[in-house]
Amino acid sequence: MRSGTLFTLLSLVVSVRGSVIAPRQDSNGNQNDTSISPSDMETGQTTSARSTGTSQSATSTYISSVASIQSSVFLSSTSTASKSGSKSSQNSAPSSSTAAAASSGSTSDSDTSLTSVNVGSGTTDLGWIPTSAIPSPPPLATTNKNVINATKTTSTGGTPTPITFDDYSDETLEQFWDDYVGPVQEPPFRTTPLPPQPYPLPEDPPTLFPDYLFTCPEKVLTQYQFPEGFLFGWATAAQQWEGAVKDGGKGPTIWDWAARFPGFIADNTTSDVGDLGYYLYKQDIARLSALGGNVYSFSLFWTRIYPFGSKDSPINEEGVQFYRDLINYCWEQGVEPVVTLFHWDTPLALQLKYGGFASEEIIDDYVNYAETVFRQYNGTVHKWITFNEPVVFCSQGQYPINQTFSDGLNTTVYPYTCSYHLTLAHAKTVQRFRELNIQGQIAFKSDNFVGVPWRDGNQDDIRAVERHGAYQIGIFAEPIYNTGDWPELIKDDLPPEILPRFTDEQKALIKGTADFFAIDGYRVGYVTAPPAGFEACIANISDPLWPACNQVNFYVPTPYEWGFADFADQRVTWLQNTWKYLRSFLKGLLEQYPTSGGIYLSEFGFAEPVEDEQLYKYRVTTDTKRELYFLSYLGEVLKAIHEDGTDVRGTFAWSLVDK
Repeated sequence: MRSGTLFTLLSLVVSVRGSVIAPRQDSNGNQNDTSISPSDMETGQTTSARSTGTSQSATSTYISSVASIQSSVFLSSTSTASKSGSKSSQNSAPSSSTAAAASSGSTSDSDTSLTSVNVGSGTTDLGWIPTSAIPSPPPLATTNKNVINATKTTSTGGTPTPITFDDYSDETLEQFWDDYVGPVQEPPFRTTPLPPQPYPLPEDPPTLFPDYLFTCPEKVLTQYQFPEGFLFGWATAAQQWEGAVKDGGKGPTIWDWAARFPGFIADNTTSDVGDLGYYLYKQDIARLSALGGNVYSFSLFWTRIYPFGSKDSPINEEGVQFYRDLINYCWEQGVEPVVTLFHWDTPLALQLKYGGFASEEIIDDYVNYAETVFRQYNGTVHKWITFNEPVVFCSQGQYPINQTFSDGLNTTVYPYTCSYHLTLAHAKTVQRFRELNIQGQIAFKSDNFVGVPWRDGNQDDIRAVERHGAYQIGIFAEPIYNTGDWPELIKDDLPPEILPRFTDEQKALIKGTADFFAIDGYRVGYVTAPPAGFEACIANISDPLWPACNQVNFYVPTPYEWGFADFADQRVTWLQNTWKYLRSFLKGLLEQYPTSGGIYLSEFGFAEPVEDEQLYKYRVTTDTKRELYFLSYLGEVLKAIHEDGTDVRGTFAWSLVDK
């Protein structure tokens, strides 16, 4: 990507009200205006699990990029339109033969089941999915323990019954879906629309505020430019974006199963259809490129490659081909693909067989899956992520996941058993990556923040920040970037019965297994000491703040108790626009966990208040809080590069489409 000003990169970010002029389209170009569905935000708290925020229906999820909770607002302008014409020259081409196919201009996929359909070239073709095409969602499964069959979902109060398969045939996979998931919502269509080129962009919206209240982006930080090769784009996760959960030979994940239990997802929705990226990926990538993006960070379904997950089960060639087509189309549009191998979607077969990441058996199965992916896409992917936000993932041991654990493993111990196995899986995967001489770089994604002392100079609050950083980031970053071992602070807190210890051989394997640092840095918070005091909290396993024993505050310690930042939707209590701390946060991470590959802001986004309750599209597209969030964060990244010397290599906004 050529260097550019903040204005060029933002593409007139103040043009918020035009951001949903080009919504997702079906194969017939039909359109239908709808309201926005609820979308759960990410919490990032160690002790609280979060859902993938699956969408309520296909209608409410087929909203254009930059329109929904946590989605991007990098909007169009004439400068963006002029950039899109030269996107193909902004990235180096993939270095394998598979990339050559992408540049041939062919509009048909290798997988003949994904039929490309040209839907036209005008903005009138960019319509909403019609509600008439959407079937009603199936009823949820019951959680009545007297109804649950122990051979199907495992028992509710004893040793789970592991599942076994006599074979791995298509018939066995279909029966597996029927037994453990039940009916799924069918996609409203099964064709791959071919987007118009060049992709049409919305007109500029009306001005919302007088110029003396708001500086136009073209006048912001004009003395600075983003460096050559800076990656600017969006991110998604397979479980939320792909939909089509049974199509193409895919196997079920724990989310396909657990979402059937009332309450596991806040609004009891599923990701059966999701954003339907499985069929609409060309439209999504074309839009991303037209908006000025040059990178797309997405995850793969483990179960689309290995439907049953295990190393002794067969590869699903249809799934392999889908991801090859997706990767190639990214390059064709001048967009670099960044691939995450695992975004929390454990194969259900492995969860029910041995408890997923509660068992060391997961390590070899994961490494086998990763090696298969490396071999298939070597040269066409330059940046790899092994695991997304492992702290959050390993905290997700609630019902019904905990019903798959063996005796003696409870929700207190599970997060650290999971962390132990996941760290070893990461290390062995990177070891194999390097043994195979796979092209590119590899790392994992951290989340959350280190923190700022609530009371300036207060020693208790300084200690609380240290504890917060150790439990939220250091628990994985310290062994992988620095020592090969858990942070000393955490080892002092947790005995080996809770936190398994690494051997010297394992420490040597783990140390240095990341080529860059990736942080999902949505916000930075004030941190203070626990009300009961550190020693009392650490010694009391029933304390709600145990074991991290720190507290996050959202207001300043003055008599007026001002809120310390602009707040997002009140249902997303943890999220604020904390732009003022972003620079020191990024700089501090690279100082504490040094790496030659720089740092990526691999997720960041905002929840516009009550957005999902709005009745009209124009009220949703007037998302000023999100606009200010992205503008301020990108501005601070630009200043971090030029004023602090922080090696920031890219920013990936969450999310490309409503999820």
